[in-house]
Amino acid sequence: MSLHQSQSRADNANPPVIDIDRLILMANQIGDFFAPYPPIRRQEGLRNHLRTYWEPRMREALLAHIECGGKGLNADVIAAAQLLNQADAEQKGYYGPPKA
Repeated sequence: MSLHQSQSRADNANPPVIDIDRLILMANQIGDFFAPYPPIRRQEGLRNHLRTYWEPRMREALLAHIECGGKGLNADVIAAAQLLNQADAEQKGYYGPPKA
């Protein structure tokens, strides 16, 4: 088995959960939904949505994209996704849209 064949098999064993362009579109649409809220509430709402409704592999792919520059993502999505990693931002579940 060649190196290329083994790499190809490894890629097939762990295919991307979803195309990154689709993730970017979805994340920005969620950001658009929360756009009318004040900035902190907007980021909390985005973070809660990502934590509650996105599969862990989707969140990991989004965070990896942000580490590579986050091209195509709006600033609130980037800020909210980074909140996912903060221990002090931990909340369980989704409690509805943020209150203004």
